[in-house]
Amino acid sequence: MKYTLAILLFFINVGLITPQVVLNIEGTEVVFDETGNSNGVNIPRSEPTIFTYKNNSVTAVNSGGYMLQAGDEGPRASNNNLDGEIIIGNRFIWNGTEQTSWTHALFTGYNLGVVIKYNYLQSTPNGIQRKSNGMYETSGVVAYNILNNPKLGVAVKGINGIKIYNNTFYSERTPLQTNRGLVDICNNTDGELNAIASGTKIYNNIFCTRNKVYNIRILESDCLEGFESDYNVFWCEAGDPIFEVNNETKSFAQWQALGYDLHSLVINPEFKDLVNFVPKERLNYGKDLGPDLINGLAIDGVWGKTDPRVVSQNGTWQVGARIYAEEEEIAAPDTRLKIYPIPAEDILIIEMNDPDAIYQLMKLYDPKGRLLMTISLNEGRNEIPIHPFTSHGVYIISLEADDIGRLIKKLLLFGPE
Repeated sequence: MKYTLAILLFFINVGLITPQVVLNIEGTEVVFDETGNSNGVNIPRSEPTIFTYKNNSVTAVNSGGYMLQAGDEGPRASNNNLDGEIIIGNRFIWNGTEQTSWTHALFTGYNLGVVIKYNYLQSTPNGIQRKSNGMYETSGVVAYNILNNPKLGVAVKGINGIKIYNNTFYSERTPLQTNRGLVDICNNTDGELNAIASGTKIYNNIFCTRNKVYNIRILESDCLEGFESDYNVFWCEAGDPIFEVNNETKSFAQWQALGYDLHSLVINPEFKDLVNFVPKERLNYGKDLGPDLINGLAIDGVWGKTDPRVVSQNGTWQVGARIYAEEEEIAAPDTRLKIYPIPAEDILIIEMNDPDAIYQLMKLYDPKGRLLMTISLNEGRNEIPIHPFTSHGVYIISLEADDIGRLIKKLLLFGPE
């Protein structure tokens, strides 16, 4: 267990400036047994502090309060004293039974430049909360976290520019158990404030629900200013994923009609289990977010007192928190043929160069399993126009031959928007 505290003195040309505390908490295991309100792990913030919270475990049953309190609930002198805090590789497990609880698991209110990555949250009422009185976030991020069955996943309250990238959200809750979103965005009206939460960016996440609870909920239309959401994967076992804007429930089609998630997909991520949330295969449907966000959780990454293993994005950017490395492909590529480009937009190319493995037909099925086209194939290069048959989505192609049977593949195809 590491718990270190230091005072750094910074010098500039004109002399001494304010001392700054350095606080690192690493490798601790904390169990809170209070059933009422609890402040949890309450981080000192009376003076500017360089704070890191890494590879810790917090278990609690409290019906109110916090698990990790690394920020403020309202405007006060300690605001921004934890700017630049880093919260990575931790576990937050809530075992409480109070159904009305809104216990905050990972709270960082009124600080900027906050990095929240590689954390695992289990059954937390209020998972990750970013809150302020209208501050603008420029360098912080909420990325590569797994939120398993939260009542509310990520709350964005009166703070601007929050980035929510490559997280995995899973919920077994019912509408009777929560009316909040896996991502929940609202103005901060506490204490007579009216701070807007604008400019939220939501990319490359997996939203998977058992029941019809909100994936993304935007409480006020003000919060749509600068809002972006795209290249996500949505799935609801009970039917069409749902959203909410300004107290109106939206279907996925209605949500897209507002201009959001035009490149996102409604497909089952097919997790191997509902603990580790590793998809059965790579989900190559994301948007490249650049080198600063290239490392995601490995499919075998675990939480403890050392860093969970990470791997770099490779090939097409994968969605969700878990990332397959190149050598971790579940199925070896079929060397008998090449199918590209993926995703395809106008032309799909099928190359077959093994004379003993030549498919004679290609059948294209839409995401609902309806046959769109049948086309003959020849040895060598086959260029197949796929418009006007396709819009954006995951399609199925069947390659067929009398002597070698059938090969089924799922492909991401782009059509006209």
